[in-house]
Amino acid sequence: MSRTFRWVATCALALAGAAGLVFLSACNATSTTASGSGRLNVLVTDGPTDDWQLVQVQLNSISLRKADDQSWVQAWTADTNNPTTLNLVDLAGVAQILGNTTIAAGAYDRLMIAINPDTTTMKLVADDGTAYVSPNIKLVDPSGKGEIKVDIKPAIAVSDGGVANLQVDFDLAHPMSITVLNGMAILNLQIRHRAVPRNFKDIQFARTIGNVTDADTTNKASFVVTPLDGGSALTFGVDSSTIYVDVDAAAAGNFDALAALKGSTDKGALVASNMNSDGTLFARRVWYGTITSLPTFTPEGLVRRVGDNWIKVLNKDAQHTGSSRYSCNWDSDVIFVNDATAWTFHDSISMGTGTSILQDIRRGFRVSVVYVDATAAVKTAASINVQSAHDEGDIRSISTTGITFGGGDYGKCWDPRMANPVAFTHEWPYSTVTDHAFSWWFFGLPSSASTVVQDLMDTVNQAKTANLRVFGRADLYWDVTANANAGGWVVESLVLAPEKLREPTKITTNYSSSLGTMGVSTFDWDNDSLPVTLTVTLDTTGDLQTVVASIVWNSTTRILTTTVPVLPANWESLLTTDLFGVRVWVRPVKATDGAFSWHAYTVIAFKII
Repeated sequence: MSRTFRWVATCALALAGAAGLVFLSACNATSTTASGSGRLNVLVTDGPTDDWQLVQVQLNSISLRKADDQSWVQAWTADTNNPTTLNLVDLAGVAQILGNTTIAAGAYDRLMIAINPDTTTMKLVADDGTAYVSPNIKLVDPSGKGEIKVDIKPAIAVSDGGVANLQVDFDLAHPMSITVLNGMAILNLQIRHRAVPRNFKDIQFARTIGNVTDADTTNKASFVVTPLDGGSALTFGVDSSTIYVDVDAAAAGNFDALAALKGSTDKGALVASNMNSDGTLFARRVWYGTITSLPTFTPEGLVRRVGDNWIKVLNKDAQHTGSSRYSCNWDSDVIFVNDATAWTFHDSISMGTGTSILQDIRRGFRVSVVYVDATAAVKTAASINVQSAHDEGDIRSISTTGITFGGGDYGKCWDPRMANPVAFTHEWPYSTVTDHAFSWWFFGLPSSASTVVQDLMDTVNQAKTANLRVFGRADLYWDVTANANAGGWVVESLVLAPEKLREPTKITTNYSSSLGTMGVSTFDWDNDSLPVTLTVTLDTTGDLQTVVASIVWNSTTRILTTTVPVLPANWESLLTTDLFGVRVWVRPVKATDGAFSWHAYTVIAFKII
């Protein structure tokens, strides 16, 4: 996510914590009593960010609370001898499968995530290469144990013999997730809610790399991989359509040779998979051989740069750590594109061939690559699959037909060196593709996704009338019928970001608990001399309950104290005209009579004592 969008965008609404979640369930039953057991897939994702190359944390466990008796059940736990280390940046746009476990049937209404609170296990690297390690990392951890508990609404249900899916989403896009102050990185990861995919096949999975620990050699119908990064063993189904590649021989492979690697510590498999409708995993493509060669042979990751005939991809590599153990680290690969490079979207939708497609590729897309020759010193792509695509920024204009983003990095042609660029003026059409039709919502309210374009237009124009910049993030879909059947990106979904009031912002009327509002003054983003005054509503309940934080600087002791969250009972005493200043993110809310009011996502109060 761009720096501009990350700063003014995505503000979470639940209590500040260390992780977030969105749930996918194969069964939406709400009964709190059940017998037997079912399977639970545990998935992890992250909101995108362009500010960081690496945000490394260790995940210890994930537990669920049963709705009927309030007892806790462990859904997933890391191997104590092989900690699960995640680079949250690497999870943008895809889901990583942590495990597939058996769990008691029933409804679960609360989640507890435990990360390792020891900052020596963490590392952060900014996009400019600045690294932060302990003691220059501080974790906001009210529990003192790295444990965060979050309500699940609605409760997810595991049926006897069924398969359910839990997806835990860390949100680096939230402006409070990582704050850098005086050389100290303050990690306070936030909750993020997003739309549930319409179909399981729409979930894009990160490739799994690990040791082959079992295989069905009788039926040749499945094999098991234990991931290098500490996740539990995963079972992948296969059939005649599964493609095998022997990496060491740089040749086509087969199931028998894959199965023969069972028990090997220095050889393993890299698996590209998808989820079947019943929640089981299916291996589309399997590369096997020497572990350290696997990700190098076929990289996958986020696009960091785009050139005339190349892209740079942030890729997860395997490295040997001694004693027959391997782990994953992250680095960037430069990959060249030629006229024969074949491009696809979501594995099966053809985008065309050659370097001309680079004009439709931008920083932050997630891609997987197959090389022409993986052993060559200069790597050239035989094929590139775009797993996820998006655009974002200031909404310059909006109409009944599409959206135009402003800024020099947005438009049909992201690389201005390409021929016939249409930058700055391109309107993204709304998608009409079956099962991928356009919808929009405010950040934090995916359950209220709307297809009414007029309401979107009214909302955007209301913000512009108040002299606010309107930022959004659009998930793109490749429509093969666009541009006279030449193909092109269309907007499948649009999330309107919280709108950050320009600083300095001051409280002009104290917050009133009886009214639920406060008055503020700020300035027009594009005109320093034009004041803006707003009455802002703070929500104490609901899905978008306002998060209030306090940052106090003691000028005598030179100690900075951060309180997140400040409870509603203390808002009236905190949010007064005496404050040095506030940062406020808002959204316009349209009433049934058509009138708009401004509601705050987050308020950060600054005080000097």
